[in-house]
Amino acid sequence: MVGDISIEVKQESDAPPTLLMGLVKNWHDLPEYWHGIREIRDVGGGMYSIRFAFPATGKMSYIWDQENMKCTENYHSGPFTGYKMLEFRQWNGGTLMVAKWEIKLSLRMLIMKGFIKRHFTEGTENALRRMALAAQKKMENLSPASP
Repeated sequence: MVGDISIEVKQESDAPPTLLMGLVKNWHDLPEYWHGIREIRDVGGGMYSIRFAFPATGKMSYIWDQENMKCTENYHSGPFTGYKMLEFRQWNGGTLMVAKWEIKLSLRMLIMKGFIKRHFTEGTENALRRMALAAQKKMENLSPASP
């Protein structure tokens, strides 16, 4: 459709999936990695008000599924609707992080569809890199010091 955007970005990490999953299990930690989110507030009923880095707000729900190693942000209103799912898969002794966006832009955002897709892809690549680096630092801090 005209306003639909699909994005998939992958990033490898030496960290185990459980460590990476722990970085984003709490909704209030999302802005640390996803810089497109400026602020999140719990508004009750499993819904969160989100203020994006660009001048817009929206509402989302957040599902943290430890059993299936997935985190899903469902966007219910704002400049776009749809979801972003982040999956953590065991891979080569570490983790493959897979971020998938399936969103539909609001009418006022359609004119910038190409820019938005590139911007979200780049932002997702950066967020996954930030998570991989944070997990690496945690692993270094947890490992015993060499004599």
